[in-house]
Amino acid sequence: MNDRMMKLIRMCVAGCLLGMCGGVEAADYFKIRGGIPNSQYFFKNDKVGNQYLFFIGNEVLSGAGLKDQSLRYSTQMTQAFKRHYPNANPIETRHMQPGGSWFGLYRCSRGQAVFGEVICSGHLAILDFAAGDRETKPAQAALALEGLLRQITLYRATHSRILVYTLTPELLADYRADRVPEYIRICEQLADHYDVPSLNLARYAADKIKAGQISFEAFSTDGIRPTDAGARLYAEAVTAFVDALIAAKTVPEKPTPVKLPAPLFAESDDNGRIVAYEHPAVQREGSWRPGQTSPVPPFRHVLVSERVGDTLTLAFKGSEIGLIDVAAPDGAALAYAVDGAPFQTLASPRDATAPAMRPIALASGLDRNAEHTLTLKTASPGIARIGGFLLNGTVKDAFAGLNTLQRIDAIYAAMDPITYTPPPKRFEHLPKTLATLRGGGTLRMVLLGDSIMGNTSASSFELLLMRDYPSAKIIKIASLRSSTGCTYYREENRVQEYVLRHEPDLVLIGGISNRGDAEAIRDVVRQVRAARPDTEFLLLTPVFGAMRDEHIKSFTREIDTSTNNFRHNLMKVAAEEHCAFFDMTGPWWSYIQESGKCYGWFMGDAVHANERGCQIIGRLLREWFKSE
Repeated sequence: MNDRMMKLIRMCVAGCLLGMCGGVEAADYFKIRGGIPNSQYFFKNDKVGNQYLFFIGNEVLSGAGLKDQSLRYSTQMTQAFKRHYPNANPIETRHMQPGGSWFGLYRCSRGQAVFGEVICSGHLAILDFAAGDRETKPAQAALALEGLLRQITLYRATHSRILVYTLTPELLADYRADRVPEYIRICEQLADHYDVPSLNLARYAADKIKAGQISFEAFSTDGIRPTDAGARLYAEAVTAFVDALIAAKTVPEKPTPVKLPAPLFAESDDNGRIVAYEHPAVQREGSWRPGQTSPVPPFRHVLVSERVGDTLTLAFKGSEIGLIDVAAPDGAALAYAVDGAPFQTLASPRDATAPAMRPIALASGLDRNAEHTLTLKTASPGIARIGGFLLNGTVKDAFAGLNTLQRIDAIYAAMDPITYTPPPKRFEHLPKTLATLRGGGTLRMVLLGDSIMGNTSASSFELLLMRDYPSAKIIKIASLRSSTGCTYYREENRVQEYVLRHEPDLVLIGGISNRGDAEAIRDVVRQVRAARPDTEFLLLTPVFGAMRDEHIKSFTREIDTSTNNFRHNLMKVAAEEHCAFFDMTGPWWSYIQESGKCYGWFMGDAVHANERGCQIIGRLLREWFKSE
């Protein structure tokens, strides 16, 4: 059966599900609205490497209670997309947390160096908060959900979004009484307003329970998380939903940015963010120690105090302020005051049986246009571990008015300086590059690789080089693909698209996605030189990545030349192909180890550098390029 016939069959099936063939059951539990055409574009064209589907919400996503983990509805949805786009690489990521949509609003904020996740990565966000919002009034949940939907679009305007509602005892009670639950009604208002698809798994399951096809006890043993039998019901609904979702919209020629309408609810606020404790707006007094290892994920690092009376002060403008910290049996009690009010003491974290992330609302309903001050202090013996502040509002930008060079200088000024002496003959294979830098002219520089090379680009190291070589002009071109190395670029003449069309004088190849294959890098070098013989190369060993990655797990300060490893092999390729070579791994990891801070202090998520981490890369490159 050919692809055209399969497509016609899928369209017919989807048409039946949407009511075109007389069936109405599907329309009762899902609505397509504006669909997910941007995600369809990315699925079809595979332009972003790994395509992360960001599921955020309640404990149903954990799959707890399932004997067959593949029955998770998130897995079923990911597989359904894969069936429609077999050449795509959708990857399911699940993010559960306490606090329902209220904390989801902060978790999906536009930048949170301490919390340390890429929110929302990929191109599709699926939101499921029905179970997490059980203790929240629907009107309050609506404000958080609207803020969350707006946050995602503000983070990346081409993001697609889907709302999912899973079954709870409260929702089932309403459906049994033939009432539309208030929570569902208000969520559907938001879905209509923002033209977002919605999948009401709660309605689908409730109908099956009401019809006697399954008992609620057989569907879920705790009323929230489905059994395997319950999950199979969800899977039926998910499959029909995805089929209809894909059939309803054609794949666009290019992604179209979403234009946000005015908020549906006047009280909604799309300024939710996690203010990192090390933000310049947070003033510390006492013996606080930043950059310390957290006993729990997802914190990359925490601020620690072991002295009673140490204080933190945050000046802000906004409607709500909260705290995210670590509650632990050895924890210190905390007290807080807003705008000079009497201090209130938070419940002792010593009640925790084990360390856990703790998001806490401190004050809400504040005048969002007024200036406010939060003061937080340690109020008992023990260890305080602070992650950040949950703010629906804004803080002053410490870098306001600075240009990029001034900004990166300010970031670096707060760090221990880089001390690195580069090898004396490093320019042996870069004569034209060095001549351009010293003598003046334009240097076209291509950065080839993955998102770590994106971090390299984000360091703005070319501005440092142009300051050192003021007569030179550097045109930096970041030619990148997420999770991609030369094993990809070497194939199907991709060097034309990713390298040659940019007419480079110098190509920097690096990142962590070369799969340990130095020969693939050799192949790319040769392909480029076959078309542009005068192109020069600088090959970089890996920096950043996960702790499990080989260059971290088996780190040696100097390259181990006694074994078969990527750093050694890349050094040999560089020598044999007459490329410049920079073993950045050695001084990079040595700097982090000797910093007195944990690795997470330099990380924006589990893999990538934050602004401090980017400056390690940029300053090392500056030292390497310094003229002898």
